[in-house]
Amino acid sequence: MAGRSCENCTLCCKLLEVEPLEKPRAVWCPHCDQKHGCRIYERRPEACQSFYCGYRRIETIDDRWKPSKAKFLINYEEAENRIVVHVDPARPDAWRIEPYYSTIKQWSRRALADHGMVLVWTGSNATIVFPDRDKNLGQVRDDQYIVPVERMTPLGPQIDFEIADAP
Repeated sequence: MAGRSCENCTLCCKLLEVEPLEKPRAVWCPHCDQKHGCRIYERRPEACQSFYCGYRRIETIDDRWKPSKAKFLINYEEAENRIVVHVDPARPDAWRIEPYYSTIKQWSRRALADHGMVLVWTGSNATIVFPDRDKNLGQVRDDQYIVPVERMTPLGPQIDFEIADAP
């Protein structure tokens, strides 16, 4: 988006896992200067070079959604067909504050209709956002997957999600 930059924001350097650097989720990258940015900018991994958070890509959200203000960042993971909200563990309920929460619920409605999901990560804790509820899956290990399951309810079949171990 024209006019949007990372200026004064380094939250992705804390919230995202960076495999080439063996940096886990929700831990500050050792190469990050929180006030000035990446100290290895010219040599940073491809995962960092190609990443643009939702604030920089979604034109329907405003400056309140800048990660340094909102205390979370948004990412779309196309391969898994999911919108992911990575929340700063120091502010675990930041995503539940308005105007964020109702917008995230709208995204959930559209994602489910498209066989996708909205997933909130707070550290290694995962929450699935449904239009009518939030389902805390608890801690999810790196060797586990979040998979859709169809459950029969009095209202008919409904999609749910659960944790599965790698085969």
